[in-house]
Amino acid sequence: MKRRLQYDLTKGPVVNGILGFAVPLMISNLIQTTYNAVDMYFVGAYAGTAGVSAVSVCGPVMNVMIVTLSGMSAGVTVVIGSLAGRKGSAEIADAANTAFTLYFLMAAVVTAAGFLFAPQVLMLVQTPREAYDHALIYLRVMFLGIVFLFGYNLIGALQRGLGDSLSSLRYVVTAAVVNIALDYLLVGRLSMGTGGAAAATVAAQMVSFFMGLWEFQTGGHVIRLRIRNMGFSRRHLKSILWFGIPTAFNEVMVNAAMLTVSGVANSFGLAQSAAYGIGSRINSFAIFSDGAMNQTMSSFASQNIGAGEEKRAMQGLKECLKISAAIAAVTSVIVFAAAPQLSRLFDRDPEVVNWTVRFLHVTVWSYVLFALVGPLIGFIRGTGNVTASVAVGFVAQCVFRIPFSFLFGHLYGFPGVGAAVLIGPLSSVVMYSFWVLSGRWRRGIVSVERM
Repeated sequence: MKRRLQYDLTKGPVVNGILGFAVPLMISNLIQTTYNAVDMYFVGAYAGTAGVSAVSVCGPVMNVMIVTLSGMSAGVTVVIGSLAGRKGSAEIADAANTAFTLYFLMAAVVTAAGFLFAPQVLMLVQTPREAYDHALIYLRVMFLGIVFLFGYNLIGALQRGLGDSLSSLRYVVTAAVVNIALDYLLVGRLSMGTGGAAAATVAAQMVSFFMGLWEFQTGGHVIRLRIRNMGFSRRHLKSILWFGIPTAFNEVMVNAAMLTVSGVANSFGLAQSAAYGIGSRINSFAIFSDGAMNQTMSSFASQNIGAGEEKRAMQGLKECLKISAAIAAVTSVIVFAAAPQLSRLFDRDPEVVNWTVRFLHVTVWSYVLFALVGPLIGFIRGTGNVTASVAVGFVAQCVFRIPFSFLFGHLYGFPGVGAAVLIGPLSSVVMYSFWVLSGRWRRGIVSVERM
């Protein structure tokens, strides 16, 4: 018998549905964040500060790829979620095969372009001279394995649209174990440096992808991702691109802004570059609920709008905001108090630790803001408001975050970089809240109903 939904988010208690979906995602996101952090830990232990700086520089560059992909995946999730809310199995399969074909083509293009233009990218983000060679090796290996990152993200998007967040947790746990083991072997024992760290990450992503692919092929699932099923359904491709491209563009703007902030941080020197990378990695752990609540609300809202349950979608947003803010308040206190100890996990150089602590003591105030942005963005996307998402993203990044990163960096030095991190989520919360509270979010429902 074909399994259609792991969680039907249109029925049952709202809080139970949200937590049942969000908790596995939170754990998955928290574990997934360890990929770059584990690389940084082993590189720092065996390759020194130059290696840490290299992984630090490459982190934001890869994040541009990841969040662009996440934006497209959000489009896939909305389309699949809406179809699942209407209980259309044949339509779900057609949309999934369309997404599979699209992702395969995108992976091929990104692999070629990324490998070819890696030197120019590293120059653009002002990579410290001492870290350049390490960073180039790391980045090129990552681009060679980008197809597995694309594949895993597609599988996760399809599962989230169907209400299944548990399967991806199994994949991530397995991949994390593989990543740690290979980092120890390739970096710690074989002294392969940043290239070994990148190879370990690619191998871990490959394991995640094939686990997901195997489940779709053998689990009696409504979706079967096979080469012979590849092809485009014009209607579903249009829907995926309609929701995915604006979301991807928004995510690119966010990370282009963060690359700008990273470039400003790198310009202060090797120690500050390493400190920014370490601090950003710690921040990624601390705001793990942001991405989970974003994905939860996107799935929850799209399923409920597809089923005609507008009030339930709004109720879900309120509960998500409460849960996410409570988690962020706790992590803020922990990181502020333990900043020195957390910094030393990655680099024991006193200068690097000092700069990292100063950075964290500023950025810790952004955690609650990010916690609010996550559910708000997920709700806006899940209800089909792609125009609003792009507009808010453009203003938050291009009008506020990018200019303020240069301004604060000039006025306050490296700690000013931390202050610039606050500007993006603060402006986003204000604008998204206005869109929701004014009722303008209902304008997007027409787009969902046309799929």
